[in-house]
Amino acid sequence: MTKNKPELIAPAGDFVSLQAAIQSGADAVYFGVEQLNMRRAATNFSLEELSEVVGRCRANGVRCYLTLNTIIFSGEVNDVNRILDAVRGKVDGVICWDPAVIHACGERQIPIHISTQASVSNPAAAKMYAQLGATRVVPARECTLEELRLIKSESRMALEVFVHGAMCVSVSGRCYLSDLTCGKSGNRGECQQNCRREYRITDLQEGHEFVLDNRYVMSAKDLCTLPFIEALCDAGVDAFKIEGRGRNPDYVRTVVRVYREAVDAWAQGALTDDKKAALLAELKRVYNRTFCDGFYWGRPISEFVDAYGGQATLKKDYVGMVTNYYRKAQVAEVNVRDNTFSVGAMLSVQGNKTGVVNFTPTEIRQHDVIVSQAARGIVTMPLGERVRVGDKVYRMTEKPSEHVWVRGGNDIV
Repeated sequence: MTKNKPELIAPAGDFVSLQAAIQSGADAVYFGVEQLNMRRAATNFSLEELSEVVGRCRANGVRCYLTLNTIIFSGEVNDVNRILDAVRGKVDGVICWDPAVIHACGERQIPIHISTQASVSNPAAAKMYAQLGATRVVPARECTLEELRLIKSESRMALEVFVHGAMCVSVSGRCYLSDLTCGKSGNRGECQQNCRREYRITDLQEGHEFVLDNRYVMSAKDLCTLPFIEALCDAGVDAFKIEGRGRNPDYVRTVVRVYREAVDAWAQGALTDDKKAALLAELKRVYNRTFCDGFYWGRPISEFVDAYGGQATLKKDYVGMVTNYYRKAQVAEVNVRDNTFSVGAMLSVQGNKTGVVNFTPTEIRQHDVIVSQAARGIVTMPLGERVRVGDKVYRMTEKPSEHVWVRGGNDIV
């Protein structure tokens, strides 16, 4: 018997990622418009682009959630009203936590989803937001699985939890380090990620400096719930949220597809350890800071990265742009401007309407001659899936993984 599946919600930081999320099987997407959301560094969308965003989602049966989840200052209330007037009747919910936004959504009868920024960590808090009109809560990321079960059973609120992506070293994003050093507040969506940098300690009395074995003492590993996804499904969580509005379309495409496959397999009773191992290998290929369990099995989190930047095993190099696509012949024409490639290479085409299309060329033609290696200039290749003029083309190269994932004292390679 097929089980009820949690809603799978994908990040959409721009049109390429939006299309990739839709193509990869997301049930819903969440995105920001202009300002007042926790990912100011993402491209986000303008209010003028809202109709196209919603139109693409509606055409594919995908729900739309708007993030309006920063603190709101007095001079920004008019902006809140302007944005909510524009999205009223178009989005399926607004993710927020500032009472001004909650009140404004209630006045417009826009469904209210309480952001993790509110740090809801007990049933009483969830019930209080329900009294204010909220229909869904994204609990504090510090909640354990047992605490989520309790909030769900006692509050009867719909719960949305993060299942994959970056973890903040502070409490649900309330970190002042970026504000102190750069004048960029994490709680306003402008975090400069100081915690991801290397640090050394100094003896203030004599000035001696010491470099720690792990200099990345504040950089938490990425959350990955794939190895225990059944526990979250069985707990009756209503929605699974993937973090990553600031990450690239390759990440969105792969992570959404992996969790789509995992959830579907769980619902059919076909999620085996072998399948999870194969899917975990896919997750390692795209941007990550290595993986941990987050807080689901207890506090505090104790897993920190021992290297700077991403640990993806799939390297992306720019090749060029699509200059034509012959739909009848199903052939793509590409202007190779930078990195070259050969037959059998892994290529990725990415564009606002195309999303992400990965393929391996079985034949390359240049100057009407079949070649094994593409040189710079115009080449044509068979490609069954439609791409568009102006789409960017990348060469994808595997590199060895150098990390293991330690969970509960056991190494998971």
